[in-house]
Amino acid sequence: MYSTIETTKLSKRYSAKAPLALNNLSLKVSQGEIYGFLGPNGAGKSTTIRLLLNFIQPSWGSGKINDLDIVKNSVQIKQSVGYIPSEMGIYKKMTGKQYLDYMAELRGKVSKSYMDTLIKRFKVESNKKLGDLSRGNRQKVNIVQAFMHQPNILIFDEPTTGLDPLMQEEFFALIKESKQRGATTFMSSHILSEVQKTCERVGIIREGTLVDEKTISELASEASQTFDITFANKPPTNELKA
Repeated sequence: MYSTIETTKLSKRYSAKAPLALNNLSLKVSQGEIYGFLGPNGAGKSTTIRLLLNFIQPSWGSGKINDLDIVKNSVQIKQSVGYIPSEMGIYKKMTGKQYLDYMAELRGKVSKSYMDTLIKRFKVESNKKLGDLSRGNRQKVNIVQAFMHQPNILIFDEPTTGLDPLMQEEFFALIKESKQRGATTFMSSHILSEVQKTCERVGIIREGTLVDEKTISELASEASQTFDITFANKPPTNELKA
């Protein structure tokens, strides 16, 4: 199957004396796949995503999105990507609606009716200034901007941060709807239950290194294992009496 996202020994060292933030990452994400990138905070998940979107450049190695080089063709790649960062850089004095209209003009080819549908679906407080919104409500604005142009690549860095459980479920439903139209999702998380609920396959990263890849069914099988424990010494048969 065609690989939408592919990296080959992708690596990043932020300074000469620093340890590798990402070490020879090689992975493939197929078209239409929902891929979870699982690891603790500081494992290298955000570094990977910033490299894929050319916000930073690799120390060595390479990557492709839709068969385009992540460094040489980054402008073209961004046209087909919906991105949610772990921390939203906001225009504090803009209202949510002003921000979304602004992003729609930058992107072009955004259906205003679809954008309005997403605003209603996620109960976005679009008339309030972004600086006055809670983190969760800012994240809902961020979700709308990532999906409103109906991109075929979705790249998310801890996207459910701040969302209440109902909005999390709505977000997961939207990812699955996007899959039905052929979109590919690459989503980082440090929450196992989150990727189990949403993803089809998971890459597990630790200290900058991809240590394993599993399907969700394999993860579920491991989680459901039971163990028989036999004690070497039998417990005493007589009860102690006060």
